[in-house]
Amino acid sequence: MARQQRDARLQTRESRRKLPASHEPFWHEVRRGLHLGYRKGLSGGVWWIREYQVGRYLKRRLGVADDDIEADGVTVLSWSEALKQAIGEERPTVTAPEPTFTLNQALEDYFAHRRAKSPFGSVETDRAKAKAFIPSRLARRALAEITTVELLRWRDGLVIATDDREKLRCAQATANRSWSILRAALNHAYASGKVLSDHPWRRIKPFRNVDRPRTRFLSVEEAKRLLNASLPDFRDIARGALYTGLRLGELVELRVMDVADGQVHVRHSKSGRPRSVPLSDEGLQFFDQITAGRAGDDSVFQRQDGEGWIRMDASRYMARASEAAKIKPPARFHDLRRSYASLLINRGTDAEIIRELLGHADLRMTLRAYAHLLNRTVARVVRKKLPSFGFEPSNVRKLKRA
Repeated sequence: MARQQRDARLQTRESRRKLPASHEPFWHEVRRGLHLGYRKGLSGGVWWIREYQVGRYLKRRLGVADDDIEADGVTVLSWSEALKQAIGEERPTVTAPEPTFTLNQALEDYFAHRRAKSPFGSVETDRAKAKAFIPSRLARRALAEITTVELLRWRDGLVIATDDREKLRCAQATANRSWSILRAALNHAYASGKVLSDHPWRRIKPFRNVDRPRTRFLSVEEAKRLLNASLPDFRDIARGALYTGLRLGELVELRVMDVADGQVHVRHSKSGRPRSVPLSDEGLQFFDQITAGRAGDDSVFQRQDGEGWIRMDASRYMARASEAAKIKPPARFHDLRRSYASLLINRGTDAEIIRELLGHADLRMTLRAYAHLLNRTVARVVRKKLPSFGFEPSNVRKLKRA
């Protein structure tokens, strides 16, 4: 029986942990023209194979190294299992076809993956953005052939040329959001083994210090004017947003049975975690009124035509109501959620309570979105609650004379 090949750097977990993270794998020559490689990431590593064929090297991914997970011989491989695959007759450099996986296919795979864990509306919104911003010429390209220069040229092409700093910032923020969708699809393709390297896009950094949270919120008077100017079915869902701070998608998913015990129970949230939002007396009266006599699995908010609300319709109705109510700048539907939180903050509500009510996964998200209001609240608390120390300038003069 032939003696197994050895490599002091790669054959044990302990020796691999000492290696630095590197984009290029650490290669072990199995035989002339054939190498087994270990690519060290920030957490664990991956086995690769490289073989010289027809005037060039072909690289293929073998599987995850057993750095932190026990080897299973299929997707998680030990040194000996990776070596066995590298010298086998069915090694990937012999059996795998040439890479023809396109960017379009990567996007479809990514959105299919998103559909399994994210709300339908969120996925479709991002799909529409990708279709609008990514040109078909680039989408048809094989993923393995796309270069950093091409991706940068596309991303930077989304930014308009202007001397107005605010317009430039907005354009860069929009480009960042479009780039984040594409980058997520590319990373998913890489993690799925559909492309050999993430190097072309890993080096592209987003524009910095351009993403600012929208601070627009309605005053109580503006909210009243907006509701009075709204059509009846839209008025109901707008009132629901003002009484609860729920997102449009959460309001659409709300069922009659979710309104109970003076609270609205959110089963389907953006973060995936359920929460309960207590109602004010007026809010409780409103929800009792619109759910009275209805079946438990009925949608709380429906349009007059019986159809469910979608983002595009809500935006259209919101724009019409803002124009009729003479609200400038015009409000967006999400501004109702922001108004709910802002009005509570202005009355001294703690940031942690706001985070819980809004369903933010992290307090940092709440602080980032409402920092301008929280700072005012903090200032009011200091002015109101910091005690007097009884200092008078006349006392100083008396001390000096003494």
